[in-house]
Amino acid sequence: MLKGKSVIELTDVRTKKKEIYEDENLITNAVPDLLRLNPSGLMYPIFKTNAEEYKEEIFPIANKCYGGILLFEAPLDENSNKYIAPANNKIIGYASNDVNSTDAPKRGSANLTESTPIENGYKFVWDFSTSQANGRISSLALTHYRGGKYFYGDAHGRDPFLLLNKTKMYSDRVITDIYQGCVEYDIENSTLISIWPKNETSIEIVKLRESITDIGLNDPIFTKGNYQEERTIVDAKEFFDKVYYWKETCFYNGPDDYWYGFGTKYNKLIRMKISKKDYSTTVDEWSLNDISLYKLGDYKDQDSSYCERRAYSCIKDSYLYAIGAGNDYNLLYKININNPVDISKFDLEYDIQRTTYSGEYMYLFNWGDYILGNKFSINRNDEIIRRDDKTEYEGRSIPYLMSTPIQLDL
Repeated sequence: MLKGKSVIELTDVRTKKKEIYEDENLITNAVPDLLRLNPSGLMYPIFKTNAEEYKEEIFPIANKCYGGILLFEAPLDENSNKYIAPANNKIIGYASNDVNSTDAPKRGSANLTESTPIENGYKFVWDFSTSQANGRISSLALTHYRGGKYFYGDAHGRDPFLLLNKTKMYSDRVITDIYQGCVEYDIENSTLISIWPKNETSIEIVKLRESITDIGLNDPIFTKGNYQEERTIVDAKEFFDKVYYWKETCFYNGPDDYWYGFGTKYNKLIRMKISKKDYSTTVDEWSLNDISLYKLGDYKDQDSSYCERRAYSCIKDSYLYAIGAGNDYNLLYKININNPVDISKFDLEYDIQRTTYSGEYMYLFNWGDYILGNKFSINRNDEIIRRDDKTEYEGRSIPYLMSTPIQLDL
C-alpha cells in the first residue's frame, strides 16, 4: 500500500530561521484506477491510427502521475476515492516536475537536483519563492504533472488535457443519436439515457444498457452491443409550438427526478419538464423582460444522413447557464430552472459565442464544481477564472467524453 510523507520547510529570508512541519499523507485510488479501469474497453488501441501516449504521459508513474503538487487553503477530506478537490477550496500554489519559467505567482518549481528516486519510492522537492504561493496552506495533494502546471487554469495558462487514446465511430443515425443525445448515465444500473427531438411534435427517449466497467462476450468494442433498448416517443408539441425553432432547443438531466428541455422565443424562456418515473410532461413559458438569450442548443434533423448536435447551455445545481443574444454575447446568464425571477449574470468582457463546427460540441459544460467555457471557468462561488487556453484541441469548443454531456466519476 502506498503511503506519503510531507515536509514543509518555511525559511525567513531575513533571519534565516526555519519552521518545519511534517505529516503522513493518504494516497488516493486515482492512479490505480487510471491503470485498472477501462471504460467500455476504449483504452485499447483499436485502430492503427489511435493516439497513444501512455509512455510519455503515464510512465514512469512517480514522475508523471505524481509529478505535480497542489497547495490548498482548507483541509481536504481523507477519502481515498475522492480525486477532485472541491471548487470552493482555494488553490494557494502549485508546481510541476519542471522548473517554472513563467511569472505565475502561484506556481513554484521542482528542485531537479534534490528530487530523485529512492528505495521503494520517490522524493520530490519543490521550491516556492517569497512571491509564490502566498497564503494559508492547510492541505496539499500530489497530482499529474500537467495539473501542477496550471491547476484548472488561469491567466497564465491552461493545459490539463491528456489524450491517451482516440477512437472514431462512424455509424447510422439510429446509433449515433443515442450517444450524442445522451443526457444521463446511470452508473449503478449501467444505463445510458438519451433524448433527441424526433420532429416538430415529439421527442424520443432512449434507455440503453451500456456498461462501462465490464464487457460481455458478444459486445463490440466501440458501439452499442446486443442489449435491448427501450424507446419511448413523448409528445412535445406544446413545447415546440412555443419556442422559436423546435430544433434549437436543448435537453438536460435535472438535479431532481426530472429531465428538462429549454428553448427560447425573443425574450421568453420556455421550459419542458419530463418526469423520469412516468414520462409525464409540463410546459411553462416565462418572460425574461429585457433579457434575450442565444439559442440553447441545436439538433440535426433526423432526416439528415449524419448526426450533429451542439449545446450552448448547461444545467448545474438547479441553474441554467446560457449565453446572451444580440449585443450581449459577452454576457452569461444564470437562471433558476424552477424560479425564473432568480437570475444573475456574468460579464466576460469578450464575445463568448463560438463559431459553429460540423460535429458534436459543447460550448458550456458542467464539470464537477465548475462551469467550463472557452478561456474561462466559473467555480462554485460564482467566481470567474480567466484562462489562457493551451489545449491540444483545435477549434474553440469543448468536446466531451464519448460525445455525451456527462461526467463519469470513476
